[in-house]
Amino acid sequence: MNSPEIISDAATLQELLQLKNNQLNALFEATKAINDNVSADGLYQIFRYTIQEQLQVKEIALFMFDQAWKRVVWEKSGESDFYIPVQAQFEKYKTAQAVEAADHAVFDGFKYIVPVYHKQQPLALALVGEMGSNVLHREDDLLEFAQIFTNIITVAVENKRLFRREMEKKQYDKELDLASRVQGMLIPKKLPKNNMYEFSGLYLPFKGIGGDYYDVIHINKDEFVFCIGDISGKGIAAALVMANLQAYLNATLTLELHGRKLIEKLNQKIFSITNGENFITLFMGKYNLLTKELLYLNAGHVPPILINETECELLEKGTTLIGIFEELPKMEFGRKTIQPNTTIVTFTDGLTELENEDGEQFGTDRLMKFVQSNHKLSPEIFNKKLYDFLSKFKGNVLFNDDISVLIAKFF
Repeated sequence: MNSPEIISDAATLQELLQLKNNQLNALFEATKAINDNVSADGLYQIFRYTIQEQLQVKEIALFMFDQAWKRVVWEKSGESDFYIPVQAQFEKYKTAQAVEAADHAVFDGFKYIVPVYHKQQPLALALVGEMGSNVLHREDDLLEFAQIFTNIITVAVENKRLFRREMEKKQYDKELDLASRVQGMLIPKKLPKNNMYEFSGLYLPFKGIGGDYYDVIHINKDEFVFCIGDISGKGIAAALVMANLQAYLNATLTLELHGRKLIEKLNQKIFSITNGENFITLFMGKYNLLTKELLYLNAGHVPPILINETECELLEKGTTLIGIFEELPKMEFGRKTIQPNTTIVTFTDGLTELENEDGEQFGTDRLMKFVQSNHKLSPEIFNKKLYDFLSKFKGNVLFNDDISVLIAKFF
């Protein structure tokens, strides 16, 4: 006859084999679910069911970290305002184990803690209540399983999150690249040059896509408009506003919609698109070849510099920002008879706000001195020399904003 000890050992071995078989089946089902691309919520439900079933527990919680802790599983009686303990308390527990008696209140009465780390950083935290009495003698085996199972589920969810973020980034990069190419198409590659006037542009978009815009638009054989603008914000939103600005100006200027009416309708157009959240600083100048008169308006833009042999002034008259108010409060056009060999330097504030390695801004005074020393140059040579001057000034500092310059020279 078999002794009681042999029977007991056999029963224990049978129980252990059944436990391991159940755990292997649970791991197999979880792995299958992961391979079948079950959603994160589905994996959380598998986690809850499996841990409760294997450990014979009623109370269970799971938290995931993604910039902040988020509770994703919560099975506990009564209301609770439980939050993840401070880092120092959390890091006391490096593997699945019983919560120390002194920390029961900290962990809201949960009996066991199962932390998950990724590269020394906390990724997830499972909390488990009291195990059933019929499995409590297998505490070590069950906690080891809980650690393995929690790792598998939470790492799978984290991989899903990282994959989704990578896909979103790739999609965003594609959209950004498209917006950058579209925006590049809106900036004229070739500007007019003849024996009466000459233009040259310098365009340095921040991180490949920005909100700066300039153009020269012929209205008829005797008149043209030149303009420069700066759309608030960056990226795709700024590029879309810029595209609307460019399309609107090209469409309306050729329809003889000029002056106050054009600016009012432009303001309404931009406001309707952005609802005041994005705005435009804009300088527009209309030049008449017969009268040599420049009619201009400055809508909150950094004032261009007009310079020739006898005068140097800022073109400041105008109105407030375009698109920030539903109706513009006031408007004043400037008029100027252009003398021969006059240069007008228009630019965006990225130029004057450019900083060097000491945090010093390029500034208006430095720009003014450069203009006074170089305004007799052709617009193209002026811009090349200005670019070299800016590069030398900033040193190893990267450009921190869009920089655009549009030079007009009248003969």
